[in-house]
Amino acid sequence: MLYKRTEYFRYTFGEPLVAEFRIVVENGTDIESSPGECHFLDISPGGAKLFAKFDIPLERESVRLHIKFTLYEKLIDLQGVIVWKKPYSGGYMYGYDFDENVEIEHLIVEELKLRRRSESALGSAIKDEKK
Repeated sequence: MLYKRTEYFRYTFGEPLVAEFRIVVENGTDIESSPGECHFLDISPGGAKLFAKFDIPLERESVRLHIKFTLYEKLIDLQGVIVWKKPYSGGYMYGYDFDENVEIEHLIVEELKLRRRSESALGSAIKDEKK
């Protein structure tokens, strides 16, 4: 599977965003692993760059993950596939492609807008306080 970054924007987190993942084993009925912790390094409406200390085996053609996280207020619960993996800083960095879902894409965009506004307001308040 070739990985093409065709997204129109990608939001990079200053402080990585904590999320919960589960490996999905597809064998007629989806079975999920115990939860693990990962961190979003960046995100777009269609995918993300993740970091995890856990070495997710990629022997099969595609490994599916079920991930839950909150960008601003609403819980985002989605599935997708790992498209690449690289060793990184005591763990692994993963490229994660979300399953296509227009509602989730819109929710991600709206939550990112709210998060960015909140970060901008906080930054302005800190600057005003230093004056």
